Amino acid sequence: MSSPDGATRTKARVALIVLTASTASLDVTAFLRLGGVFASVMTSNLIFVGIAAVKAEGAFGIRCAVAILSYVVGVGVGSAVAPPSGQENRLGSRPLSLLLTGELAILVGYAIWWMTLAGHPQGWAQLALLGLVACAMGGQSAAARQLGNPNASTTYLTGTLTSLVGSLAARQRPDPEAVAVILALIAGAAAGVGLLEAVPIIVPLLALVGVGLTAALSWRAGFRA
Repeated sequence: MSSPDGATRTKARVALIVLTASTASLDVTAFLRLGGVFASVMTSNLIFVGIAAVKAEGAFGIRCAVAILSYVVGVGVGSAVAPPSGQENRLGSRPLSLLLTGELAILVGYAIWWMTLAGHPQGWAQLALLGLVACAMGGQSAAARQLGNPNASTTYLTGTLTSLVGSLAARQRPDPEAVAVILALIAGAAAGVGLLEAVPIIVPLLALVGVGLTAALSWRAGFRA
């Protein structure tokens, strides 16, 4: 029988995996339907700013700026609510539960708006939806830093991949969470693209389920503590 700490650690692993899959579905949606930028991959968006500047593509530059600034706001507010915890798993803490609930509320608004537009936003609505989802991803990045594994993330996985390859090159056992989140990223992206092609109106539900499940896990763990 697992200890309470062991059970909470297992739930934190589930949270990382589910949130990563949610991120992937939102990123492919942003890239394919919200103007060719990402909701969470700010490295790419910063590069896109340079491209937009050199090519004098003002509309594209504005979309990049909206995504980046909204993400920064999300990270800033999220980190103020729930500061990074290093290797301490804080699943079940009130700050993390509140942060996840706040992210869920933003995504509910995003999903309702997306559905009213039948999954085909245009013009200012496209820009507003991009801002909402990027802000949510910033908050989620802050939340991931509360889950006790600084080598695993849910929104930017270059470091996770680097850590994984480094372990393999050194003939060490790779971090199972790192493997799981990378696989979850691929699966979430594939599911998002598939739904965008088949039933675009329901794509946001993937993220709602993932973030909702994680928020519920955190509140439940807090009540049992």
